[in-house]
Amino acid sequence: MTSFLIIAAVMTAVAVALVAMPLLKGGRNRVIAAVVAVLMVGGAGGLYATWSNWNWSPAHQAQVPVSPEVAAMIAKLEAHLRHDPGDLSGWLMLGRSYIAVGRLDDAIMAFDRALTLSRGKSLEATIGYGEALSLQARGVITPQAAQLFEQAVTMAPTDPKALLYGGFAAAVRGDSDLARSRWDALIAMHPPAPVVQLLQAKIAELGPPSPASPGSASPAVAGRTGGPTVAIDLAIAPSLRSRLHGPATLFVFAAQPGVAGPPLAVKRLTTAAIGTRIELSSADSMVPGRSFALGQRVVLTARVSFDGQPTAVAGDLVGERSYRVEPNGKVKLVIDRVEP
Repeated sequence: MTSFLIIAAVMTAVAVALVAMPLLKGGRNRVIAAVVAVLMVGGAGGLYATWSNWNWSPAHQAQVPVSPEVAAMIAKLEAHLRHDPGDLSGWLMLGRSYIAVGRLDDAIMAFDRALTLSRGKSLEATIGYGEALSLQARGVITPQAAQLFEQAVTMAPTDPKALLYGGFAAAVRGDSDLARSRWDALIAMHPPAPVVQLLQAKIAELGPPSPASPGSASPAVAGRTGGPTVAIDLAIAPSLRSRLHGPATLFVFAAQPGVAGPPLAVKRLTTAAIGTRIELSSADSMVPGRSFALGQRVVLTARVSFDGQPTAVAGDLVGERSYRVEPNGKVKLVIDRVEP
């Protein structure tokens, strides 16, 4: 717990400076800026504390007492944004403030507004939105939060918070190699010793690295398989999203059409991987030496298994598409039907 709070302070320092610095330029706003800085550190600390024990089961979030001064500051900021709804930094500040005082629905609204104003280009809004969604889900990284954290890594591959949260998103969907690579990159930035120790402990919990990690989006990892790979951008139809109630098992596989037996390649993940990119290669073969080959026609399938078993049963959610194997192919796969 203490280590995560230290990480929170380190990771939030840059965000505090970026958001609060404009206020510090005006003397009358120095108090507000200082309060916002405290709120931002506290808010991030709450999320790190929620995740610190690596237990993804629901956990009660501590209620944060709100002093009259803080309540007045938030009210003043809300009034400002009613008169100036286009103030991006104001919405970011408000979102952080809402997180700190436990108003998570409002925080989601604020960060959503900030993300819209930035046309999806604000790293702070992207990460903050994911934080708020995860806290609202009591520490569970939802598919939407996982997608936001992945977007953050894409936007800023060397940003410490993006690497940290991106590591958690990868770990919770079962991609241990990608989580390890992101946390290793964070350790290489030489954070304080307690932070390094905590990250090393989390990496140890992931277990030994696999010989190759085709699920990783990292170029250093993706090319080690020596054979063709397919990058699958996985989505789910809006009409089926309401059927997902918490994490469930997700199988993503490639099979030879009309041929019985095990798939040519398969990954067992969780539904947190929906909305992210998944790679299949020969490293995911169930039978050594039997995988897909260049030019081969295969069927790519994503299936949500609510009983966690590989055999399809009625009620599973499924998406399929035909695909001809290319050296480094990329396809979109949508889970769009219910198994009859």
